[in-house]
Amino acid sequence: HCLIACLILGAGIIAAQSFRPSTPNPSPFTEQFQLNVFYIDTAGWYRITPEETALLSYYDLRTSSLSSLPLQIGPWQGKELSSTPEIERWFRHPELVIRRRYTSGKETIWLTIIGSCGAKSFHLFEHTPHSCYPSAGWTTIQDDSLRIPLQKGSLPVRRGIFAREEERFLVYYWYQWDTPSRDPEQGITSWRLATECQNLSSAETRLKSFIQLFYKEAIPWHRF
Repeated sequence: HCLIACLILGAGIIAAQSFRPSTPNPSPFTEQFQLNVFYIDTAGWYRITPEETALLSYYDLRTSSLSSLPLQIGPWQGKELSSTPEIERWFRHPELVIRRRYTSGKETIWLTIIGSCGAKSFHLFEHTPHSCYPSAGWTTIQDDSLRIPLQKGSLPVRRGIFAREEERFLVYYWYQWDTPSRDPEQGITSWRLATECQNLSSAETRLKSFIQLFYKEAIPWHRF
């Protein structure tokens, strides 16, 4: 059921296969360590937008290198969440599935990365929070894009706020490629972060600070 898949994905998020940090302790960063370059965009269906950005990451976030993502990320302690039959069915058995719940004190973030290659990667664009939450009975409160500030430049993300009865969630999501060719055969990862959103300012700060543990800065680069 698409509804079940979306709730699972909307409140939890990440995909995986060998994650190795470029530095033993990614934050604070020192320039002696090598950084990794990745290409981010926010649109579905393989569309290239003006938001496309090249970013330097503290970690090796390649599609083939995500599975060893550490459970301890800065002050956040992660716990593995297993994949589900719904994820396997709706995303056609993706090559990468990472689902984790990260906590710091009383705060919680759900991280999900799903990675696919070839033709089935289009399911990454088909099943998004904005397409599935409403079909699950949630009301879309906000549907827009924003940029998360980094040391230099910013990371573009799609933002959704969804409400149902007393529940409210803030979700950020984006797509990442390992190379500027954005070849589906080489793999695409869909990144999603979600957190409870009773207080929007606190929820925004929570997700932004988590993202800043992964990405250092945007670099000068334009496709056109």
